[in-house]
Amino acid sequence: MRPELLVFDVNETLLDMSPLRIDFEDVFGTGDAMGEWFARLLHGSLVANELEDYRAFGVIGVEALLLVAERRGIALDEATATEIVTRLAILPAHLDVIPALERLLDAGFRTAALTNGSTKAANVQIENAGLHTFIQRVVSVEEVGRFKPDPATYRHAAQVMDLHVSKTMLISAHDWDVAGALGAGASAAYVRRPGSLWSLPAEMPEVLGADLREIADQLTG
Repeated sequence: MRPELLVFDVNETLLDMSPLRIDFEDVFGTGDAMGEWFARLLHGSLVANELEDYRAFGVIGVEALLLVAERRGIALDEATATEIVTRLAILPAHLDVIPALERLLDAGFRTAALTNGSTKAANVQIENAGLHTFIQRVVSVEEVGRFKPDPATYRHAAQVMDLHVSKTMLISAHDWDVAGALGAGASAAYVRRPGSLWSLPAEMPEVLGADLREIADQLTG
C-alpha cells in the first residue's frame, strides 16, 4: 500500500556527515574515531531510554566524544567537544537528496523528518542544508522524551501529521531505525549509504536503494 507520509531520518540519511571527519582528524589524528563516537552516541541514547533519563542528543554527543577521547588517551576539553558536536548543524545534504525530494513531492507524497536531535537543532540543520522547502514538518524525539528506535517516536511523528502510523514510511540509512519503525507498525525503506551495513537478523525491507534517487524510483514507479 502506498504510504501517505514519508518520514526521513536526518543524520547520514539526508545529511552528509563526512565533513565532520576533518574535526576528528584534527583531534584524534584519524577520521576513524568518528565511527566510534557515533556508535557511543547511539549507545548513550539507548541507555537513556532504558533508564528513562532523557537529555538532549547534543548533550549525549558531547559525553560520548569526551569518552572516546579518554579511551584513546587524547586530551579534549568540554568546550572543544561541544564545538565539534554543534557542527552537526551545518552538515550539507547528500547530492541525491534534493532531486529525490522534488520528485517525491511532485508525486504527491507528504514529507516529514524524524530525528533524535533536539527540535531547535533539527530545524537549524534542515534550514542550513536547504531542505526546509521540501520537508513539511520536522519532528524531534524531544517532543516525546524518548529516542529512536522507541516505538513512541514513530507513532508520534504520524500523530502530529494526523495519520495512523501504518500509513507512514520511514526512510533511513540505519538498520536499527528501520527495525524500530517496522516494530511500531510503519513501513520502511533502507538507504544503503557507503559504510551503512545491515547487521540485524531480520530481512531488509523490500524498498531499498543505494541512495534516495533509487528509493524515489521505486516509490514513484
